[in-house]
Amino acid sequence: MASPRIASPMRGVSYQLSRLSLRQDAVPKSLSASFARSITTSTVSSITTSADGFVPVKPFEEQTVLATIHKFPSLEPLRLQSYPANYLNLPTRRDILHRAVVYEGDMTRLGTAHKKNRYEVRGSAKKIRPQKGSGRARLGDKNSPMLRGGGLSHGPRHRDFSTELPKKVYDLAWRTALSYRWRKGELIIVDNAIELESPSQRLLNHIFEVHERERGKGRSLLVTSEDRPFLEEALDKMDRGRQALTWDLVDVKDLLELQRIIIERKALWNIFKEHRSDLQGLRVPGDLQREPEDPASHDFMPGWTQFHALMTAPHAEREAVRAEAYESTAYERWTRAEALPESDPEKLQLTVSAFELLAEAKDLARKQLPAMETLSAIRKEKNAIVAKLEEDGDPEGALSQAQVDAAEANLAIKERKVNGLELKAQAAEHRRDAYRFRGKKGRAEEMEKRAGNLRTEMALAEDSLLYAKIHLAKSTAETLSEQGDVVEAEKYEAEAEELQARLNEIRRQAEEESVDEKSEYTEEDIRTAEIEAKKAAEKQ
Repeated sequence: MASPRIASPMRGVSYQLSRLSLRQDAVPKSLSASFARSITTSTVSSITTSADGFVPVKPFEEQTVLATIHKFPSLEPLRLQSYPANYLNLPTRRDILHRAVVYEGDMTRLGTAHKKNRYEVRGSAKKIRPQKGSGRARLGDKNSPMLRGGGLSHGPRHRDFSTELPKKVYDLAWRTALSYRWRKGELIIVDNAIELESPSQRLLNHIFEVHERERGKGRSLLVTSEDRPFLEEALDKMDRGRQALTWDLVDVKDLLELQRIIIERKALWNIFKEHRSDLQGLRVPGDLQREPEDPASHDFMPGWTQFHALMTAPHAEREAVRAEAYESTAYERWTRAEALPESDPEKLQLTVSAFELLAEAKDLARKQLPAMETLSAIRKEKNAIVAKLEEDGDPEGALSQAQVDAAEANLAIKERKVNGLELKAQAAEHRRDAYRFRGKKGRAEEMEKRAGNLRTEMALAEDSLLYAKIHLAKSTAETLSEQGDVVEAEKYEAEAEELQARLNEIRRQAEEESVDEKSEYTEEDIRTAEIEAKKAAEKQ
């Protein structure tokens, strides 16, 4: 066994050696001189760097990344734009993403399932049978969970499933999800509006097929800065309504679900602005301080703006402004077509579309006119009042005013008929022009004939309207005379005379035109027509 006296000095040496300094001044001079040449070699001098070539590393919050800005729907690249690294290049944190998804799922749970226990079920609290003596099991009241119709023990109750998550953690999860999709090349930022020219299911399906062919299979989440009615309507037809969302309806789970994200630049800016509470105190980059302009729409066919405004209008007001929107679109397309050369195929397309829209606008305007049934019912009611006063007598002098009211009701019907016929004739004329530009001569001649018949019927209706105005003016003059207002009565009498002169002039011109038309036919033509008319009458 070794002596403790020997071990003790050894322990002291090892302790002192461990405390020796490795500084150069602690090395003996003899040793430093012997190693001087071996340390000062060319190898050491080669790894020595100068201060001029030093490049400092930027802090992470000052770093930026470049993102490509595309154009929808072709997704062709337009330019590059820089974004801060702490917005779009965060490291993937699966734990934070999991907490955010669970938090959102818990917030969506309603917790409305509820079953009544024995204290909530309606029923008597009287004990069913005595506790002892019956030989049967003991029972309390009829609300016991063991009995049919009683309460439910341990059933679901109203509860709040929502959990808590710090806002800074949730905002970090948002930017982490976007960073994850950006690094994988699955975040496509577009500069224009994600909208369609028309709510066509076929058009949108073709766009998705092109995206899958160029970007890989899988569905795309379309994130917009505001509602896109045409896009949403087309997606609803495809049973994919959840695929297009405005930026304020998106959550972290949506950003992680589908194959890729196509997002408007302004929508991305809104998301960054909303979810950066964990970056308080840091300087906001200049690109994120300036709000982007509203995304521009595509260079669609003229009139797309009016159609878009029509679709975004409230449903109750939509039909009232539809005719005006159609007419405005038609005139815009007609103006655009007039500026195009004859060789441009778009000129014919715009011209035909303008005439068809004008025809539809006239049909819509005619549907907005008062219903003839309603006006006829009002006139019938007014005439009944006049007939009753004439039969019972007029002790209070109300007959003249009732006659004026009846004349006004009759005038409203005449005006409604004239306006309806005029709109019908205009619609037929616009469709005639559309068929002519399409080269369908047969259909154009049919529309021409129909428009002529409507114009003839309209001329007769205008005569009847003038007669109704004359009758109303005379009735009003008589009523004012009875009331002693001579000056106003004379005005209405003068108006009646002026209308009568106008009616006589119209009838005179019509007679002259009919005489001119008869003079164009020969006596043989007239005789042939009379024979044919006589044969037709004998057949009848």
